[in-house]
Amino acid sequence: MDDLRDLTGPSAGVRIEVRRLDPAPDLGVLAAQAGGDLVWLDSALPDGAPETARARARWSVLTWTDGPFRARFRHQDRQASVDVAAPAAGWFGPSSTDDRPAFAVLAELLDRTPHLPEPIVGCGFALGWVGFLGYELGRESDGPDRTADGHADADLRFVDRAVVLDHTGGAWALTLVADTEPAASARNRVWLETVTGVPSQTAVADAATCLPAGVSSAVGRVSRADHERAVDACRAEIREGNAFQVCLTTSFSVPDGDREARGGPDADPHLDDPHLYEYRRMRASDPVPFGAYLRLGTLRVASRSPERFLRIDADGSVLAEPIKGTRRRLADAAADAAVRAELALSAKDRAENVMIVDLLRNDLLRTAVPGSVHVDRLCAVETYASVHQMVSTIGAVLPSGTSRADVVRAAFPPGSMTGAPKTSAMAIADRLEGAPRGVYSGVIGYFSASGAVDLSVVIRTLVTVVDASGRVRSRTLGAGGAVTWSSVAADEADEVVTKTRSVLGAVGAAARW
Repeated sequence: MDDLRDLTGPSAGVRIEVRRLDPAPDLGVLAAQAGGDLVWLDSALPDGAPETARARARWSVLTWTDGPFRARFRHQDRQASVDVAAPAAGWFGPSSTDDRPAFAVLAELLDRTPHLPEPIVGCGFALGWVGFLGYELGRESDGPDRTADGHADADLRFVDRAVVLDHTGGAWALTLVADTEPAASARNRVWLETVTGVPSQTAVADAATCLPAGVSSAVGRVSRADHERAVDACRAEIREGNAFQVCLTTSFSVPDGDREARGGPDADPHLDDPHLYEYRRMRASDPVPFGAYLRLGTLRVASRSPERFLRIDADGSVLAEPIKGTRRRLADAAADAAVRAELALSAKDRAENVMIVDLLRNDLLRTAVPGSVHVDRLCAVETYASVHQMVSTIGAVLPSGTSRADVVRAAFPPGSMTGAPKTSAMAIADRLEGAPRGVYSGVIGYFSASGAVDLSVVIRTLVTVVDASGRVRSRTLGAGGAVTWSSVAADEADEVVTKTRSVLGAVGAAARW
């Protein structure tokens, strides 16, 4: 095996074997040809994106969940289930169910995960756990006592096979081997050889050309008038001193397009995941640093998020990058520049952003080295394909040995999706929304075997639940915004619609309420 590096890590007898792929494969094509569940963490940037965003969008990772060392952590209806393939039982124990809180079970699983060095310089991903943590896990951090409707509150998979793409150049296939499991290791080495071939384009439709015909309506869970009344109710709570800012959200029910519109007339029904084709169309029209496509059982998650929740490096450095303040881009260059300048000077948006920065500083202080929390950037404006956004950056350092699950729990749910103070803002939003958020407002990403973590905030995300035959049971898109005392209800409703456009436009729909 030429160009093979056999990396020996701290976990004796367990290694990641790596092969450079040349030419670099199209991860969308590999995903389309994959059977079973997968997680695709998909980074990209539009032309002219700010230099500050480039580090965020450097790496993409496609993972297969069916390898011989696979394991699954799922938390639903307040019960954890851990399903473990036999070769991984020595690390994670046998398959089990557990009534403990999700973060407690996750902490134990991370502690038992083999610790491995990062195989690609500059990339924190060294195989490990990938998937999502839904908003309702906030109940374990004094949030509302709800569970998700129709799917799990969390679904993470331990993956032993992945392809990593460096958008500055280079691609690699990674797989796990263990001296104590020669048969499983041999299967992974065969996979490593197989994935290095340039994937065939046969039966893979060009997603960007399979545009839906016409525009259908994505209907709001509540009417616009009801949402505006909820905004005013948030303002009343703020006036009474019960919160400074409330992130008020709603959702839209998205119609299911026909298979031909989504997959193209030549799509092979044996290979086709029509929701993946939708995602590929989304990414073609709206490149973002934290895109993701998840196929996990009966759940399909297509995310176009521009926002990082937390990055934790293997050495314990922590980074949070909250977004508060959004404006729709305009076709006219002069008008678009004026909109960007207005956002940069907006007292309301700056206040929203600073409140969340303060909240995140407090969240990180719970687990960080005292005195290490600092603000690197405050209220910087970044421009993407469809919006201008205000972004800040907070850093910290963790004490040696700190559980990554404890760090995430202390900052969960993402402050940009709650408001401040977090507990009271979540309670107000929950009372007014009257429904769980599910995957939306949670996080997607990885807990690497190296100790690195990278998680995005689940916004601008289409969540689809299918039945066993693949028929759609529900398709929803969440959207919302921060309400402060200076908010105007009509403007907040307009902002909700603005945030739906990048996703709905790619599936031939528009928000209606």
